[in-house]
Amino acid sequence: RGPDPEAFLHVELVVENGTGGLAPARPLTWQLEYPGQDPEAQKDKLVWEIQVAERDVRALVPLVQELEILNTAPLTGVPRLVPVKLVVVEAGGVITEPPDPPGCESADKQVLQVSDGCGAVFVGGKESRGARGARVDFWWRRLHASLLFTVWAPLLPLRVQLGDTVLEQVRGWRLPGGPDSAPSEAEEPGEEGERRARGCRPQYQRTGVRVLALFVAHPLDGGRHLSYLPGPEWRLDVAHLLAGRTRVQDPRVA
Repeated sequence: RGPDPEAFLHVELVVENGTGGLAPARPLTWQLEYPGQDPEAQKDKLVWEIQVAERDVRALVPLVQELEILNTAPLTGVPRLVPVKLVVVEAGGVITEPPDPPGCESADKQVLQVSDGCGAVFVGGKESRGARGARVDFWWRRLHASLLFTVWAPLLPLRVQLGDTVLEQVRGWRLPGGPDSAPSEAEEPGEEGERRARGCRPQYQRTGVRVLALFVAHPLDGGRHLSYLPGPEWRLDVAHLLAGRTRVQDPRVA
């Protein structure tokens, strides 16, 4: 490591009164000349951009209530949103909202996305993986800030688990409501009991269905080591999320 650089130039700028807040960036072009320099030599020019403000704004701060997102959007089709509120902090501790729109961008749109107005980060179902430390950058004029999120995504395919894989008819137990249970106009006396017997339908065993999913976060460096929520031996039951999308392949069987 070399010695610390020494200051060789001190510039004083004079600003007229009534700048009206933060003025647009003003370019300042300058070049360095020194004794003995060839007059015909090409001189490098430097350009500074100077912004003038009546307020001494020191920091841009993004505020969120959570930095961990469980991405269930691929299963439900419903986006998961985390609202973001951006504020600026002045030298005296005054906190205000930016008077003009900020900018923002997700570092990896395959993990996490950010809305156009920077008011929320979200997962919409098109993301391909999860991650720890998924970065979202925010900027406003010369100020920058970032947030790091942990996004857990379902690892496909899901596992379907039945409580009992063999279901049989319950002997001696029948339920009313079969196709022959409705009375007819020409029904003779004494035929009601026979009709009811014919109209009963058999009762079969039932079993519960669980849909189990692993939720994982992929490493940002592209490696294969996955992080599991809450651990590699745990699967979360997401059957309640898929109730409207779960179908039996052959409804004549079950």
